[in-house]
Amino acid sequence: MRLVCGILFAVSLLAQSRLTQEEERGKQIFERGVSPSGAAISAVMAGGETVPGAVLPCANCHGVDGQGRPEGGVLPSNITWDALTKPYQTTRPDGRTHPPYTERLLRRAITMGIDPAGNTLQTEMPRFQLSMTDASDLIAYIKQLGQTAEPGVTAITVRLGVILSADSYSHTNAILRNLLLDYFARVNGAGGIFGRRVELSFVELPLDRSATSKTVRDFLGKEQLFAVTAADFSGHESELAAIMREYGTPSIATFALFPEIGSPASPYIFYLDGGMEEELEALLDFAARRFPRAVASPLVSFADESSREAAKRLQMRFRKSGNEPLDSNTIYLIPGSVAARTGVPMDNRIFVALGTASPDGNAMPDLQRLAWARMNASAEIMAEALRRAGRTLTRASLIAALENLTGLQTTLPVPLSFGPGKRIGASRVRIVELDPRSGKVFPADGGAQSK
Repeated sequence: MRLVCGILFAVSLLAQSRLTQEEERGKQIFERGVSPSGAAISAVMAGGETVPGAVLPCANCHGVDGQGRPEGGVLPSNITWDALTKPYQTTRPDGRTHPPYTERLLRRAITMGIDPAGNTLQTEMPRFQLSMTDASDLIAYIKQLGQTAEPGVTAITVRLGVILSADSYSHTNAILRNLLLDYFARVNGAGGIFGRRVELSFVELPLDRSATSKTVRDFLGKEQLFAVTAADFSGHESELAAIMREYGTPSIATFALFPEIGSPASPYIFYLDGGMEEELEALLDFAARRFPRAVASPLVSFADESSREAAKRLQMRFRKSGNEPLDSNTIYLIPGSVAARTGVPMDNRIFVALGTASPDGNAMPDLQRLAWARMNASAEIMAEALRRAGRTLTRASLIAALENLTGLQTTLPVPLSFGPGKRIGASRVRIVELDPRSGKVFPADGGAQSK
């Protein structure tokens, strides 16, 4: 009977048409606020301010599923086609009523902010300026919201992806691969996720950085993944975030030195912490307070590109604050993310910013154990979000479940919390002084900085 149900479910998915080219273009406009043609899309606010459409894409307020969820006193409408075209008067959350929408009336609402009854929409609803072609594409996609099949999901399985770093440390990748296989084997042994067995598919990034985009696109396209449960974004943050947005794939960035959290932030990427970015900020703040007259130097003999990027960014921030690094190089500031890959003379003072995953103690954390903890935490986050997403599993329900994770205890030393506008799970940085001879560390900043 279970096999028959699985076959029937698969047939029903095949029966649902894939998005047409018009609908694919509309999806990009809906989720990203940009036109595939390159034509300008702008959003006019109630006060007359005009901003790029990418700042306020439809999905930001109405959700990637179009169903809208109250946030901060704002009540976004359910804009799925079924909800918009109900053949009777619809009462909005604010008490107003209106007849059903048509394509023409929806285009008017999008561009002029007027509903079918002639009422002005909420002031929070921008008036979008876009071409007739883009408006038609957008409406074509809105008609499909919630109707298309979810990739990677059947009645009995859910397929998740894992993106590992380049194979320069193959022994570490093998350990992390086995960790995830063991973790989800236990999940499957306990009944899976609402009866669905979790299947994992792995890819390792190429040593040739120029081939990264093609490798990841080929992986997502071939494997038809529902989500990425763990990914090494380090050094490829912008590149991979853009690809995940392009494919609409929810992802947990297990490793990311410089998370993409600017405006607009990608709705698909969830980061464990602020990475090296928050470590650099903590070091700069520490130096300003601890060494106001003698700025510490970030000029360390770095062994790889990530370390050199850390030094460059820290130097730029020193100069922006009106200081210049000392030529004497007697004080070193090192982000914990690259601490193991730096060369520092033994006769200098060394301060290290240890991030969220670093346990308390008087020794430098072991990098392999840190990697294990972060990978395991990513699996715990994904498993919990899948459970909360419910039996009717969609990418939209998964993103909503991730956004509602608060105070989640994982293998990391601090709880993780996300939200509709929050994609960093935790931020805790403590500054320690390192004794390079013994490898021991000592508090240097009066405790950790958390937010």
